[in-house]
Amino acid sequence: MRDVLPAVIVIANIIDFAAAMVQIASGVVQEKKKILFFQTLQIGMQTVSMTMLQAYTGAVSNVISVIRNVLAVKEKLGLPAKLLLIAAQLALTIFFGDGTIVSWLPFIVCTVYILLMDMKNPIAFKILVTSTFAPWVIYYLVYRSYTGAFFAAATIVANIVSLTRMIRESRKEAAE
Repeated sequence: MRDVLPAVIVIANIIDFAAAMVQIASGVVQEKKKILFFQTLQIGMQTVSMTMLQAYTGAVSNVISVIRNVLAVKEKLGLPAKLLLIAAQLALTIFFGDGTIVSWLPFIVCTVYILLMDMKNPIAFKILVTSTFAPWVIYYLVYRSYTGAFFAAATIVANIVSLTRMIRESRKEAAE
């Protein structure tokens, strides 16, 4: 990882903060097309931030995630599409990665997510979502995306709270 100028780090974190605000704002949107638009905008902004911080494999992962989400919404994310996305991300990770374990985290996390995202059990899916955010905290910190790390950690906490409620409700329903 090459040195990034302090001013670039600050600007990239400001962009990442703005992306997080777009992500939070998208939480009140209810139309699928608008949600996808806001998610794509947020991911695009974060991709710019990651590129500025030389976090290229994270930027690649974001682009693959947009494609994955569009295919999932259109219900065209079968096994062939999943394998193609994984292969594309593998090739791009090899090309843009710096050879460190940290630069491989986006590939590993996104591969696990792509392969398991069809889970029908909402609790298992929430565990998947929560656990796939944890490596991102490390990735963001290494590449100095402090706002990214903060919001990933906040997302983990929110998911754990939600997961706890889901488990309680599930046990309550099973006991009735």
